Amino acid sequence: MKLRRIVYSSKASIKFNKRDLLDLLHDSRAYNTIDNISGVLIHKDGYFLQILEGEPKDLNNLLSRLQKDSRHSEFKIIDDRFVSKRMFLNWAMGCADFDDPSLSMIPGVLSGLNDPKVIEELINRLPEVATYLHNNLTYQQINGYKEDQNN
Repeated sequence: MKLRRIVYSSKASIKFNKRDLLDLLHDSRAYNTIDNISGVLIHKDGYFLQILEGEPKDLNNLLSRLQKDSRHSEFKIIDDRFVSKRMFLNWAMGCADFDDPSLSMIPGVLSGLNDPKVIEELINRLPEVATYLHNNLTYQQINGYKEDQNN
């Protein structure tokens, strides 16, 4: 199966508080589960960096919707390539809110996602960043709900 990975950046059109971010993630996870798209949304100081993985036709449809979404502007595809496997398998949409100090160890995060050099560094070190996120995000940050919903 041929997979495509797209990385894009954008700027929030509104100030996203935690509730807004959770609502966005809830919707994204629902649609991405249906479309078999995986990835992670990185947020810091009103900027987004999103990594999306899936079949090319599914990502084309998602990109079309994302480019029309009024919740963000300055939409820019930074990296677009075919890959043999997913970095974020089974992540309908993980979330790394880099305003959270516990994630500040990723290279360049402290200086922000609006700096092209920081974004380039994150892309160049994507496998390392993916490993860091796998090791440091909580189940809830990855899936949006608690591991044991019966409690």
